[in-house]
Amino acid sequence: MVHMFGGINASVLSWKMLEAVMSGRDVPDLVPAPDTHWHSAHVHPAATAFAELHCTSSYSFLGGASDPEELVERAVQLGLTGLALTDRDGFYGAVAFAEAARDTGLETVFGAELSLEPDRALTVLAIGYEGYVTLSHLITDAHMASGEKDVLYYPPLETIAAAGGLHVLVDHAWLPELDRIVDCFGAQNVSLEYQVRGLPEDADQFADLDRADPRLSRILSGAPRAATINAGHLAAAKAALARRESLSQAEPHLHPLGAMWLRGADRLLRAAPGRERLVEETVRVAHRCAFAFDLVSPNLPLWDVPEPYGNEMDYLRGIVDKRTPVRYHSRPESIKKKAREQIERELAVIEELDFPGYFLIVNDIVDFCHRENIYCQGRGSAANSAVCFALGITAVEPIHAKLLFERFLSPDRDGPPDIDLDIEAGRREEVIQYVYQKYGRDNAAQVANVITYRTKGAVRDAGRALGYPQGTIDSWSRGVEEPPEPVVALAAQFKGQPRHLGIHSGGMVICDRPIADVVPTEWARMENRSVIQWDKDAAAYGGLVKFDLLGLGMLGALHHMVDQVKTHRGTDVHLWEIPLDDPHIYEMLQRADTVGVFQVESRAQMSTLPRLKPRRFFDIVVEVALVRPGPIQGGSVHPYIRRRNGQEPVTYDHPCLENALGKTLGIPLFQEQLMQMAKDAAGFTGAEADELRRAMGSKRSPERMAKLKERFFDGLAATHGITGDVAQKLWMKMVAFAAYGFPESHSQSFAGLVYFSAWFKYYYPAEFTVGLLRAQPMGFYSPQSLIADARRHGITILPIDVQVSGEEADTADGGRAIRLGLNLVSGLGTAAAKRVEKSQPFTSISDLSRRADLTVSQVEALARAGALDSFGVDRRQALWQAGVAATEKPGMLPGLSAVSAPALPGMSAFELMVADVASTGVTPTAQPVAYVREALAARGIVPASQLLSLPDASRVTVAGIVTHRQRPVTAGGVTFLGVEDESGLMNVVISVGLWKRYQKVALTSKALVIRGIVRNSTGAVSIEADKLEPLPLGEVLSRSSRDFR
Repeated sequence: MVHMFGGINASVLSWKMLEAVMSGRDVPDLVPAPDTHWHSAHVHPAATAFAELHCTSSYSFLGGASDPEELVERAVQLGLTGLALTDRDGFYGAVAFAEAARDTGLETVFGAELSLEPDRALTVLAIGYEGYVTLSHLITDAHMASGEKDVLYYPPLETIAAAGGLHVLVDHAWLPELDRIVDCFGAQNVSLEYQVRGLPEDADQFADLDRADPRLSRILSGAPRAATINAGHLAAAKAALARRESLSQAEPHLHPLGAMWLRGADRLLRAAPGRERLVEETVRVAHRCAFAFDLVSPNLPLWDVPEPYGNEMDYLRGIVDKRTPVRYHSRPESIKKKAREQIERELAVIEELDFPGYFLIVNDIVDFCHRENIYCQGRGSAANSAVCFALGITAVEPIHAKLLFERFLSPDRDGPPDIDLDIEAGRREEVIQYVYQKYGRDNAAQVANVITYRTKGAVRDAGRALGYPQGTIDSWSRGVEEPPEPVVALAAQFKGQPRHLGIHSGGMVICDRPIADVVPTEWARMENRSVIQWDKDAAAYGGLVKFDLLGLGMLGALHHMVDQVKTHRGTDVHLWEIPLDDPHIYEMLQRADTVGVFQVESRAQMSTLPRLKPRRFFDIVVEVALVRPGPIQGGSVHPYIRRRNGQEPVTYDHPCLENALGKTLGIPLFQEQLMQMAKDAAGFTGAEADELRRAMGSKRSPERMAKLKERFFDGLAATHGITGDVAQKLWMKMVAFAAYGFPESHSQSFAGLVYFSAWFKYYYPAEFTVGLLRAQPMGFYSPQSLIADARRHGITILPIDVQVSGEEADTADGGRAIRLGLNLVSGLGTAAAKRVEKSQPFTSISDLSRRADLTVSQVEALARAGALDSFGVDRRQALWQAGVAATEKPGMLPGLSAVSAPALPGMSAFELMVADVASTGVTPTAQPVAYVREALAARGIVPASQLLSLPDASRVTVAGIVTHRQRPVTAGGVTFLGVEDESGLMNVVISVGLWKRYQKVALTSKALVIRGIVRNSTGAVSIEADKLEPLPLGEVLSRSSRDFR
């Protein structure tokens, strides 16, 4: 299935349907599904007006059970006049709350429970927008003062009150502090909160509150932590988990019904009769505090424009004018002329939209990367811009590629442009810290990512809450055993709920004033990172401009490859000088010899490459876009591949589409083609075409689509006389295409990295593998698989040796070998590996221990990994000596710990392999299956290297180590296993029925014997399994596969 936002006809669009539409066959009418954002009905006030002023949502994480949208919907159903969202120490759910309440007539109040003391939280409400800003700054300062995540230091009450703009709710727990609170905030800003919890002690607490200062406002509250009573069990489970206890353990501290839920005035008054005036007061307080959530958006920082430029636009134009001749110096004159014209048009749009500051900020970040020798490149729609190319932000030249600028920026755009910067992952932190340093911690922060419960996490926490043992819970989350019904039911309630706040993959916001004017910031879990309390969509709602600084492992790997070739071959490689028409590279791609190659190393890509048979750079561009969002399964081969292989003719629904679709054989693949089709067929302007693209995107409405459809049909008739069935077919193809179209600019950017990485793999296989090993973790394959692939390409793998190994892997023997790095040794640690490398060489194990300052466990780890073999002792002897030798420390006289190991039995080759896997995760001498190949051959088990030569549809038996388990959403429940033996990789297809039959074996075995039918007629090999059994070799392997990623 193609899952793309709301889908088509309010459901997902199947590959079968998609293929039919793309092929022009008759299908039912398609319309993009409407926007599925939550919209509540309008409030119809209840007989007794009431506003709930103390409500906790799921954005208190383990403190609430219902999302803000559910709370608003329930408040509207109950006829409440107002609702206050008071989550713990933050405005995490403020945007969801505001959006849900928009147009309902419900007054929205924003507040928070402030953790002033470990066991007491003071509830405060913001009085209007000014109070919101005050409270946001207060929360920010409390979070940031500690220097660590989830540790808050609030100032004294006197300081909190001094800023003004806050209304305090004093419940029974705060009565001892009432006089002080009133003195600080003033009586007019304090309300006594009568919480109706349905407990026996309510009456006593109400009596205490009644005796308090009669001047003070008094309000009735249900203090709900759920929208309805049905969520009470979930609220109780969360409360128990917050205490790190099960429900049974936490029972004395929990509400008998789990938690209180949102109720109307009539229900509350039945539990608190005679308190009608307290209900009336809630309406007054809500009206005083409520405001429409229309925040004043901050601007970008003003750029410090140097002389002689007068403003930001002049400065941007000056930089572009200076760099354009350099960037276009090798291009044909025709391209240069078109580029100059295009750049002028783009600069005019940038000036019209007042975005020069945005480009200057991104350009400054890219310039920093270049100064610091950090590889980076812009991708996504920014690659459509000639200005971005001229500045050096992007690597794709858009004029030659015929990319539409309007896909990136158009006069009708309602927000800033979106430039994604890919930065080599290992050095991205330097760039992030540069942004913090340049703009200040108050004005720059990362965007949050609200981590929600997924299936495994939901099962785990449901099991913990219900008191099951951890081992049992682990078996459920791994899918080995099925959890019981109570766990399944509670997990279903957990699923989709916010769990905690994480960090967006790369988004940063930068403002000209403190971010806390809009949203609080807090420390992230990662050192020296701070984040806002909103995700990217909420940040956009608040008018915060996001800059994406994304870590890309392949850029770091390429940098390592370039450095390795320079160091070991003396050759300078400049990526931009690598010719893109090398036939050897395309032949390698056609063979799917792509382990480690960027973007085309996955199972789905490797099965597509032999069918697509790339012969030129644009074929790689297509390949990158084609296998998304997942592989095309079961006979539903994408129409493009059939036309590419001559299995069906290249046709167009109308000749006017050839300009847009000619390069993709009449099949639309890219979003830019949708825009070009609208321009060519219906006479759309670039801005109108971009509006059509966005209308078919994530936030679509039937009314907007109807208007655009009418405009499209009118344009078809006026421009080319197209009407009737042909017009309808074109519209349906546009709608269907919008469900899966991929930006060509994105594909162009990534295709360059595909080619460069493939070029290194072909010409410098050792340096290629070292680059990948140094950039770990990244990519699809483990170090063991990468090393095995290098070995298959004739590269010798040299073991870890404390005398010569560096911290990381390195090229050796002039590019014919790889020396493994000390960082692979489990239990050694980075700092110790650096000390060993710095102190080389050594005269003995004792000398190593003393000068590298190693502990007993670190020397033993090196011994187990075989890294001490160069001292003339085997692993068992080295391990014997390690414990005593490691007692030598710097400053001690050498030799005091000298000891001779007794004669010990040696280790077999198989035992050494087992030790290598356990201690380093890799086997330098051979792939593990090689050790049992003779026994496998006796059983007629075929190695991977022979599968392509077998007759198609033959029954075979294979065996190997499981490297991956995958179940793409597009595969209808089919599971794919990546299996590796000493000769290569195998793609194993497991049907739904077979998975159910062999689930435990398939899920837990590290190595398998697989019987099935080989499919190789297209040049891509797969095995349709019909029987699975564990391979005993797997029992000695300690490293797991990379499952369901």
